[in-house]
Amino acid sequence: MIIRRFEDLEQYLPPGHQGVVNRLLAGRSLGDGDSVSVWHGRLQPGGRSDLHTHEGSLQIYFAISGEMVVGDGDVESVLTPLETVVVPVGSPHFIENRSRWIAEILVISVPALR
Repeated sequence: MIIRRFEDLEQYLPPGHQGVVNRLLAGRSLGDGDSVSVWHGRLQPGGRSDLHTHEGSLQIYFAISGEMVVGDGDVESVLTPLETVVVPVGSPHFIENRSRWIAEILVISVPALR
């Protein structure tokens, strides 16, 4: 069993994202293998990702707090706490915090991105 304290995890500023700070909770670069990566993301008001794809990984967004807009370039939906979005392999997607409050999310990638 491995225990990781949130405050000890390195912050990561992903390219193609603005106002987003991620922390890797489990994944390849932490020595956990290639099967899955789990990230905690914090989006500041106005924080967002560019429209992008992951050609080799399915992604699951699980909202923790706040509200975020997720979309594929054509359709947009509001994601609120305890809601989930599944992004199939290779599907374009973005996320954006259009509210005045910080939003938090878990991002699960199968297989691991990092």
